[in-house]
Amino acid sequence: MAAHIPLLRLFLLHLFFAALTVASGNPSPGGFDRGDVDAEAYSILTFHDYTPPPPPALPPPPAAPAATCAGDLRGDGNFDTRCVVTASVRLRGPGVYISGNGSLLLLDGVALTCERPGCVVSANLSGDIFFGHGVCVVAGWVSLSAANITLANDALINTTALAGDPPDKTSGIPTGTYGDGGGHGGRGASCYVKKGQAPDDSWGGDMYAWAELKTPNSYGSKGGSTSVEKDYGGGGGGVVWLFAEEIVMNGTILADGGDGGTKGGGGSGGSIYLKAATM
Repeated sequence: MAAHIPLLRLFLLHLFFAALTVASGNPSPGGFDRGDVDAEAYSILTFHDYTPPPPPALPPPPAAPAATCAGDLRGDGNFDTRCVVTASVRLRGPGVYISGNGSLLLLDGVALTCERPGCVVSANLSGDIFFGHGVCVVAGWVSLSAANITLANDALINTTALAGDPPDKTSGIPTGTYGDGGGHGGRGASCYVKKGQAPDDSWGGDMYAWAELKTPNSYGSKGGSTSVEKDYGGGGGGVVWLFAEEIVMNGTILADGGDGGTKGGGGSGGSIYLKAATM
């Protein structure tokens, strides 16, 4: 046993001098040498610095045919210069996709409507988009990109209860005939309490798109019905995306879920996302 005491003393002396070295602020042999770099550069705040990611680009719209000013909107001009729409237009089919280097003007009182679930009104223009007083655009998906976008007083973009299908592998639609609510962005509500469960354990439609709440781009989901013969559930809200250098918003944007009334659950709201340098 006595033969091991010198080795133990050497080990303890090594620990003692190492502690003195650390206390003096000098790097220990074999440790991480910071050199002349300030210690704050290695703080936990630096290593865990977080920079929010940039907002996404304008999402690609669902499939829709390329539009012409005169043929589809019954306007004057074209999308590479200026298209002026003076009379209301009811769109058919899947909707329209507008593209060009010009501007789009919907004059006072014009209605551009496509009242079919998931119907698309999409415009990607280099010029301006102007909706005059009382203009009404109704569709399931409205995405507009331009240098400047203006919604004058009483102008309205409305996607209420006109949602298309939710993302793959999800539905958000409640099961059963309890008239539960849809589940876009969170679990749908339920007024029915299952036997043996507390009210907090009874839910409607399954949740989806929770991770995209900061940049939402999913349709809302339908509410449930109280009948197997007829679907009384309210439709989900649609999608509205506006991208521009400047957005002048004196009008209104709606993407609400439909009201199921007394015989159905309300649909969940859709998605609204606005991105502009100035608003």
